[in-house]
Amino acid sequence: MLLKQISSKDPLTKIVIDGLAKTAPVLFDAEFYAKGGSADNVKKAGTSTISGIFRSLNENNSSTPPDPVYEPHSKKIISFDTKVDVMLEDRNEDPEKELAVQTRLDAEEAGFLLQEKFFEGQSSQDAEEFDGLREITPEDNLKYVAANGLILPLGSSDSKITAQQQAIEELLKLFATVRGGATHAYMNEYLKIRLLSIAKNLGYYRMEKDKLGSTIEKIGSVIIRGGGYKSDGTPLLPFNETVGTATSKCSCIFAVRWGERVDLTALTSVGVKARYSGQSGNFLVNNINLDMALVLQNDTAIVQSSGWRLD
Repeated sequence: MLLKQISSKDPLTKIVIDGLAKTAPVLFDAEFYAKGGSADNVKKAGTSTISGIFRSLNENNSSTPPDPVYEPHSKKIISFDTKVDVMLEDRNEDPEKELAVQTRLDAEEAGFLLQEKFFEGQSSQDAEEFDGLREITPEDNLKYVAANGLILPLGSSDSKITAQQQAIEELLKLFATVRGGATHAYMNEYLKIRLLSIAKNLGYYRMEKDKLGSTIEKIGSVIIRGGGYKSDGTPLLPFNETVGTATSKCSCIFAVRWGERVDLTALTSVGVKARYSGQSGNFLVNNINLDMALVLQNDTAIVQSSGWRLD
C-alpha cells in the first residue's frame, strides 16, 4: 500500500502527508505494509532447488526442501512537534489556523531530511535512523557502468549520438538486472534531466498517468525519479564519487523493484499519524509520528550503478 493509503485519514494527518509529499516524494513510491510491534521478522525470498528438468521413464523427480531464512527488521521512529503560542488568541488571531500552517511547514522540512535518509541513512552511524538504499544494497549488486565512468554528452554529431545511444542501452541493461524488472530508478536531478532529454531524442521516453492521476516519466517501462534536494536546494546523489580516473565526477543510479512485503518494501505500524496534543505551557501542540524501516525482502530487488557523468 502507498503511504497515503495506509496512514490515518483525519484532516491533521492529511496536512502532514501533503507537506511530506512536497519534499520527500520517494516516500510515495514506496510500497508499505503494516505490522504491529517494534520490528518484523521477514522471510527472505527463496531460491530454486531445481537442478534439472529432464528425467527418464519410471524415474522420480529429485528435489531438495527449501531452507527458509528470516531477518529481523527494527522500525525507526520519525517524530516532531509543532507549536504556536496561545497568545495569538489574545491578540485576536487564530492560533488553530496558525498551527495548521506551521504543521505543514514543519512537515516539508522533515520531508527534506527523510528524502536524504532514504538514500544515505546509516543505522551504524546513528542507531535511531533507518538504513537507506545505499546501505542495504548487497555488495554483489554494486555495478560500474564503465571503468572510468560513462559521459552523457550533449550534441547531435554522429559520435555524440552514438555515445547517447550507448548510455541508454547501459541504462536499460541496468533495469534488466533487477529480477522481474525495475519499477523505479533514482538519480541526481541533473542526471535525470540529461537522460530524459536523450531518451526523448532517441525514442525511449514515455509519459503516463499513475493510479493517483499524477504524471510520471519513463524510460522504457521504468519510472524515472530525481533524487530530490536538501532544504538548501542542493541535489541529492551528487557528482562526488570517484570511478577509475574520474575523480569526484561521478554519481550513481539506484534501480529498484518496489512491492508490498516482497522485493523492496517498507515496514510501518500505521503509517503517518498526527495528533493534536492540546496546550503545553504557553503553546498549542501538534505531535506527528511515523515509524518505518526499509526492508530488502529479495536481494535482487535493488542494484546500484556507479560511474554516470555529465562531463
